[in-house]
Amino acid sequence: MTRPVELLRQQALLMAQQKLTAQAARKAATKAATNVPVPTAFLRDPAQLVGHSGVALESAYLQDALQAARRDNPRLTIGEFLAGGAADSLFHGIVDSLLGPAAATMLRTTDPDLYRQALVQAFHDFRFGPTPYDGGIAYSRHRYQIGRHVALPEELNVIPMNAPTGPDLHYPPYGPLVTARGHRTIGMVMASRAWGRDIPLDARGVSLFRALGLRSRDVLHAWDYDPDLLLSEPQIAHMISTGAAPVYQFRIVRGTPTARTADQARWELAARLEDDAFLEADDAELQRLWSHYGSDTARETGDPTDLAERYARDPYYRMSRDELFEMALRLPGAWNVASRSYEWEHGLPQRFTKRMVGWARELRRHLDETVWTSRLSMLTGAAEPANLQLLSPWEHARVDLHAGRMFDGVTRVDRYGNRAVPTLREVEAYDDAARAADFPMSGGGTLRGFPLSDTPRADEPIVAFDQFTLAELVGALHEDEWQKALRTAASQRTGVRTEWNQLVDRLNTHLVAYGMPAALHLPKI
Repeated sequence: MTRPVELLRQQALLMAQQKLTAQAARKAATKAATNVPVPTAFLRDPAQLVGHSGVALESAYLQDALQAARRDNPRLTIGEFLAGGAADSLFHGIVDSLLGPAAATMLRTTDPDLYRQALVQAFHDFRFGPTPYDGGIAYSRHRYQIGRHVALPEELNVIPMNAPTGPDLHYPPYGPLVTARGHRTIGMVMASRAWGRDIPLDARGVSLFRALGLRSRDVLHAWDYDPDLLLSEPQIAHMISTGAAPVYQFRIVRGTPTARTADQARWELAARLEDDAFLEADDAELQRLWSHYGSDTARETGDPTDLAERYARDPYYRMSRDELFEMALRLPGAWNVASRSYEWEHGLPQRFTKRMVGWARELRRHLDETVWTSRLSMLTGAAEPANLQLLSPWEHARVDLHAGRMFDGVTRVDRYGNRAVPTLREVEAYDDAARAADFPMSGGGTLRGFPLSDTPRADEPIVAFDQFTLAELVGALHEDEWQKALRTAASQRTGVRTEWNQLVDRLNTHLVAYGMPAALHLPKI
């Protein structure tokens, strides 16, 4: 989820991806001789204990207790350890404080009702303090390790982004399902604060409208981690109900309205006229409602460049009643809203996951593609909230080289090759007027056009993985089923051998650089 800088230290407690073992630190410190350069820029702090649950411990009390428990049970994972203890013990209290009640409950039970109660409490608490999503509503990866899942209904608006899906409860592939979960969860926090009360966790459509008592008011509400993400109350309700991304930039144009335009017009009509019938009405009923409420061509007025006001943020607020009916009915020649939405920065892990899912598809005739796709996605953290951040397209282009390339142009990277950045002059020129009017830059082009520079390191996703992730991943790729499928495919299609061996070289490079056991090195085919 999106998160402010001041929470990064707290998030690190919950992210195995931010940690490396002491072995890697010693290797970097002693500069041991190797033919492979050590990627020191990506070595993480090894001071904390990390388990396969993806939880790191800072509490000295818990560290001592874990070490004592592992003397009796060396294979004890941190997830199993944290799930223990009496309900009224100091141990339980510390774990609750470290992880948050929802994540701690997820470790301790498979009862979805208990977890739901914990989510209700977590979202009640989010009304009054920061929103530590990675701890508050992340599904425990520990459950994927042990195969004991909590079956959560997809109708829940606050279902964790990485919760299992489907009748077989497999790991969710990164995509619309995962991002919709994130959008709804953000909307639920914003709604509970905007209305000052707890919102039913499964309310959508008419039930959500009634729970909120939705009205079309000239107000905006902010999201914790992005001061520029401001939404009106109908926009918040629409995001919760549909899982659609919040809009970053829009243009009002003539043309047949899109499905999203029609849907949001319905929400504005319902809120403005205080009638939830608009949300589920068919075209005939909409026509009847239009006749019932009568014609009104009066529009709101305001400054479209003042992004602190609803007029500039919500195109439907500007429209007259008649225009909204035309949009809701998707009449030819009505107004349409062409929009650009906020985007999820899914970082390097998801890019590597996509490549591994491609390999599972390549080998589908020789192994179970569904099982391996789910497994590889889980091992590489494809849908982990800790790996995901909601950003504007502009900010996304600045921090992600690939997003920059897709930003209607290309970007360059900084001198360390870590992120794409615009020039200082371009940043200064990118003010509210630039956003509202696609302001041309002094160097030519628009705010979307940057020059391109590239480095191999900025393109290498494996640097995002810690040693635990690498060990689990290559351990899976060592298995007989995978290796046999690879060799069979290589005998049937030219190019498989070369492509796979290139990937092996990349993975083994990092295993060597991090000083990991030679037994983990993948064999070439």
